[in-house]
Amino acid sequence: MKVVLLAAGKGERLEPITHTRPKPFVPVLGETLIERNLKIVRRIVKDPEIFVVIPEEYPPEYESFFSRLQGVNLVKQGERKGTGGALQYVPKFSNDELLIFYGDIYTTSNSVERVVSEPGNSMLGVEVPNPSEYGSLKMDEGGYLQGIVEKSPNPPSNVINGGIYKLSSSILDLVDKLELSPRGEYEFTDAITTFARRSRIKVVKSNDFWRDVGKPWDVIDINKVELDSIPGKIEGELEENVKLMGKVVIEEGAKILSGTRIEGPAYIGRNCVVGPNAFVRPYTVLVSNVKIGSFVEIKESVVMEGTKIPHLSYVGDSVISEDVNFGAGTLVANLRFDEKEVYMNIKGKRQGTGRKKMGTVVGGHVRTGINVSILPGIRIGAYAMIYPGAVVNRDVNRGEFFKG
Repeated sequence: MKVVLLAAGKGERLEPITHTRPKPFVPVLGETLIERNLKIVRRIVKDPEIFVVIPEEYPPEYESFFSRLQGVNLVKQGERKGTGGALQYVPKFSNDELLIFYGDIYTTSNSVERVVSEPGNSMLGVEVPNPSEYGSLKMDEGGYLQGIVEKSPNPPSNVINGGIYKLSSSILDLVDKLELSPRGEYEFTDAITTFARRSRIKVVKSNDFWRDVGKPWDVIDINKVELDSIPGKIEGELEENVKLMGKVVIEEGAKILSGTRIEGPAYIGRNCVVGPNAFVRPYTVLVSNVKIGSFVEIKESVVMEGTKIPHLSYVGDSVISEDVNFGAGTLVANLRFDEKEVYMNIKGKRQGTGRKKMGTVVGGHVRTGINVSILPGIRIGAYAMIYPGAVVNRDVNRGEFFKG
């Protein structure tokens, strides 16, 4: 079986996280989303030949990640846009089964295994309460695909396209014949609909957790689910007078300093330093080399590699990217006065987060001065600098010097 992971998406809705990292490299505890998906594939498919589609221009440090993996072939997508455009650059195979896996999908091993083990052509269908926001599947009485209806106000079912397919390699012949859609892209779902008229595709329905990681708060949600699915372990160093409650993962090289309280479930990654006298609350994920200092409280947040929150800060329900430094007294507000749903700007449109509590999303390499306050639902672009004492009450652009 050949395996194709599509990893060329720009991830514009995930900005500012994707200002400095490709979308498939968002963290899932101590690894990345694409590492997790590769592990799932290798566990289920025996000796797979794997092709990963990335853009022509890819950050060198992330491209080098693939060069260290055995059995992984890089395919660079040129100017042809869309998922169908990506597949047009994949080599042609004959008489092979092809597992196609969207690289920004978070799902369970069980869902992938069910698609792979289904005889003949198959695809993942996910039952959701809001099918009009996705590609909804039209199926016959036997559960075979008849077509995919994209983002219709009247979806044919509450089962959507789960982004995982096991198909005959002849699908690539149809991909080559795709024409540009009204969006100016080559749509793989158009090829799937045509293929379904010629060869039956069984829809494997799943009620397992599934997420198209497309919005910043999705990063919090998938890390919560992953954290719930693993056992606790303590491999790092704990000083005296540290209090652990519930399930806590402390990886090798991490240090928890005196007076710190950690309420699980929580994940403390490799070489992190927490404390002294810090308070880590449930569903906090510190990826690696993170510093959480004295009298800092952090709750239900994902803090990425090398970030420092050293003094007298509060961070709740937030995503903080890599190499960020918060000045002393930087505070993140995560609850509106009226306690209504927090909204966030996504690609220029106000969108509900579905969360009553939502803090900030901070891009990589951001610096804040002392006594900065950040209001709920604010996005701060990578490399931005926030002036001491500022109240950040609007989104901050990439590289902006914000005085407020």
